[in-house]
Amino acid sequence: MTTVSPTATAVADSKLAQQDVPPAAPRKPSLLGRLFFPVVFAALAVWGVFIALGDPVVKEKFDPTEEFDLSHAVIGGHWEVAGIDLSINKGVVYLALALLGSALFALYVYRTASKRNKVETKTQSGVEAAYEFAYDQIAGSLPNGKLFNRYMPFVASVFIFIWFLNMISFVPLPLGHEFIGGDGGFLRAFGVYAVSSNIFCTITLAILTFGIYHYEGVKAHGLLGYLKTWSAGQKGPVLILVYPVEILTNLVLKPVSLAVRLFANMLSGHVLILLMMALAGVIGGSLAVSIFAQTMGTGIALVFYLFEMGLVASLQAFIFAVLSAIYISSAAEEHH
Repeated sequence: MTTVSPTATAVADSKLAQQDVPPAAPRKPSLLGRLFFPVVFAALAVWGVFIALGDPVVKEKFDPTEEFDLSHAVIGGHWEVAGIDLSINKGVVYLALALLGSALFALYVYRTASKRNKVETKTQSGVEAAYEFAYDQIAGSLPNGKLFNRYMPFVASVFIFIWFLNMISFVPLPLGHEFIGGDGGFLRAFGVYAVSSNIFCTITLAILTFGIYHYEGVKAHGLLGYLKTWSAGQKGPVLILVYPVEILTNLVLKPVSLAVRLFANMLSGHVLILLMMALAGVIGGSLAVSIFAQTMGTGIALVFYLFEMGLVASLQAFIFAVLSAIYISSAAEEHH
């Protein structure tokens, strides 16, 4: 008599069940998915016709760098204290919005974490995922121990702040240097501006990181010991060549590269968007050419806009925070 084990029976039943289940029908795209590109294309075409048939804004030349001019006060006019210009320009407004957004996000995370529910909610899952991302991916370059516990909140905060700084730069606000309807208008022109496209902002963040970098190096090795680590493990006459390079790298090149990377990426992205939006003003010709230029210019600008906002803004915040963690960690090592 042949016996069949329960495991074999279960496997056979499972195979029969799989054979009886019909294959899943291919999933059809949603209505939004089917209509997205036709609607966007139609909207761009209507926009092109509207702009081409409207009254042109005549300018002798178009200079996209004008959008990065911070000499115009947007709130309260110009005022000085002890010779220092304290006017509120659009850079200050965007910076204040980023600070506010970061503070509200931190408060939201704290309140969500302190009210931990037995049944996990989507909000709690999202907060935990964000924390794990900061803990593992951003601060993961810090060595375990006191250094990690001390600076994990710092590098996570740097990431959150720069992320808000970059993302808010894609929000159009009425803070342009011109007025709608001319100089007598009461509302400034809408535009986008990235505070992180200002080298003074990014170099300040980089100097903050490198202040901690050198502090931890001196704390770990002492002043003379820390300076000796700049020898890159070399000894003898070769130090005459190596040491000046290491001094230049640690005092100038590293912080400058950290600042310039963020500055250059955000500046170039916003300049591309502005240039594409102004394409119809650069290409002249018949009505058909003008409509085509406006439609294509706006469409390409939209592509750049979504690419910069969806990828570049977050990626640059991530890179800045991760490199900050790497640099702080390397200061406490023997050779870096």
